[in-house]
Amino acid sequence: MNINATLFGQTIAFVIFVWFCMKYVWPPIIKAIEERQSSIANALSSAEAARKEQVDTKTLAEQEITKAKAQSQEILFLANK
Repeated sequence: MNINATLFGQTIAFVIFVWFCMKYVWPPIIKAIEERQSSIANALSSAEAARKEQVDTKTLAEQEITKAKAQSQEILFLANK
């Protein structure tokens, strides 16, 4: 392999390109990825909290329905007396 000015020039151009990318292109990409990860983590925690709230609300609603049925049975019993 013959090392000439073209190979040397391409090497220099590649090194400059890599430096430019590492200095100006890579940091915004990393920042965007980290922001997206944070956004996804927040959304997942919000979804989990909403799911827990939904389960709690469903349990409370079932308890209220049970109470209402018991009250209606008591009212019917007293009405039939």
